Amino acid sequence: MKSVALVVLALAGTLAAAPAVASEELAKKHACFACHAVDKKLVGPSYKDVAAKYRSDKGAEAKLFDKVKKGGTGA
Repeated sequence: MKSVALVVLALAGTLAAAPAVASEELAKKHACFACHAVDKKLVGPSYKDVAAKYRSDKGAEAKLFDKVKKGGTGA
């Protein structure tokens, strides 16, 4: 699940270390695109909006991991 949190940041272009292609495949595998898109709001926020929100947060990876693991409904 931790890697799914990294998908959020990688797809939005904030992580150079995580290749966008591999991240997109991981997001598809875990059905993330059912609720999230890269650049527009669906059921949940876009990956770009999430990345912008956490851009300056040094603990973003841990926070996003926790949200993905526990569910972030209504956040």
